[in-house]
Amino acid sequence: MREALASEPDSTPMQAPIASDPYDVAIVGGGYTGMWAAWSLLRTQPGVRIALLEQGICGGGPSGRNGGFVHGWWDQVPYLVERFGPEKALRLAQLVDDGVGGIGDWCAAHGVDAWYRRASYLRVSASEAQDGEWLSPVRACAALGVADAYHELTPAEVQARCASPVMRGGALMPNAATIQPARLARGLRRQLIDQGVAVLEATRVTGLRPGRPVRVETTAGPLRAEQVVLALNAWAAGWRLFATSLLAWGSHIVLTEPVPGRLTELGWTGGEAIADARFTVHYFRTTPEGRVAFGAGVGAAGYGGRVDGRYDRDPRAEERARASLRRFFPSMADARIDDAWGGPIDISPDRLPMIGSRHGGRVHFAHGFSGNGVAPAHFAGRVLAALVGDPGGELARLPIVDRRMRHFPPEPLRYAGVRMVREALVRRDEAEDAGRRASALVRLMAFLPRLLGYRLGIGAANND
Repeated sequence: MREALASEPDSTPMQAPIASDPYDVAIVGGGYTGMWAAWSLLRTQPGVRIALLEQGICGGGPSGRNGGFVHGWWDQVPYLVERFGPEKALRLAQLVDDGVGGIGDWCAAHGVDAWYRRASYLRVSASEAQDGEWLSPVRACAALGVADAYHELTPAEVQARCASPVMRGGALMPNAATIQPARLARGLRRQLIDQGVAVLEATRVTGLRPGRPVRVETTAGPLRAEQVVLALNAWAAGWRLFATSLLAWGSHIVLTEPVPGRLTELGWTGGEAIADARFTVHYFRTTPEGRVAFGAGVGAAGYGGRVDGRYDRDPRAEERARASLRRFFPSMADARIDDAWGGPIDISPDRLPMIGSRHGGRVHFAHGFSGNGVAPAHFAGRVLAALVGDPGGELARLPIVDRRMRHFPPEPLRYAGVRMVREALVRRDEAEDAGRRASALVRLMAFLPRLLGYRLGIGAANND
């Protein structure tokens, strides 16, 4: 985000005046989901009056600090088939996949330099326990007639793309890309402002009063809107409406100095976005300068859905990411770490985003991207726009909308449970990385969410 803001002539928070007449739509949240929803509304409903409210600056949350992976749901196909059936599963996967190219096309059409680069997504095993994690989705894609969407690689084929000494076999999702996430978010903001969206940054929403119109209470004063979109990401976990349907969990990234020569030695020159098959996943990519951004989902959780400073900087989580970087790439053991940061991810009970409507179809929401949000948020924005303006159309009636799912327990059980399970998952994953078997208690705690019906804490070889 610092790099993106430095390239802007004026990054002062936008403070559009609040109109006295009701807006057609008020969108709460200035991340990818809210901004893509606004963009989709502008395309499908010319002349729509939109207010976009953001408590910080647009892109200041996870949308401006994620790993910049852009890929679809082909690795989720077995669960999609189980939940919705083959035909609907395929349609959902295709719609999300459209976002990969759609984001690149949008950047090109509007002159947004988000460092968009088409490059495959590579899922790899980095320990014996992770071997074959991809087999179920690979087979499911083949059964749906889209074998090329996600296919297995031999260890030699993985090494040809990136010769890390710990990487074994894997699977490849060819339709993928990487971006500089904050540049994309800030580019979206500029385009929305140019299109007449009333952007109110540094404006916190303090409450909603459903009705016709909906009254939105903010720190800048009240506004009214015929419909409201809640695009809150991890902050939704702190709203009473969603308190038992979402967890907020920290993920942290370290960024090396430029090391282009070492990338050449590794053969990692194709720009592949790579992740291992842990639940507390390692994910890593290169930048145009030849840096390596290396992340790990090992951060803390907050009580009551609270998102605080621990999500921004967590020395213990950052050190775990540094140690894992050295494990994957011993040749970079002496590479300088130029930056480190973190952010919250919003985890749903089944690891798919929650999209739907409340209060008689006047308040809509989307959150719960569970660590894969760049392309799915583009999809969610389109669905939210349909819920607002075309509730009888295909997108608004997809099976993922307003689906039933198991809820998390209320506080303090939610906080205590996620703290224990999170630590068990990290310890299990780290033991397996070292070629050891975690203790029986750790394995039980890591498996407990699955026993309770959640798609969390599942063994590496059985993610689907």
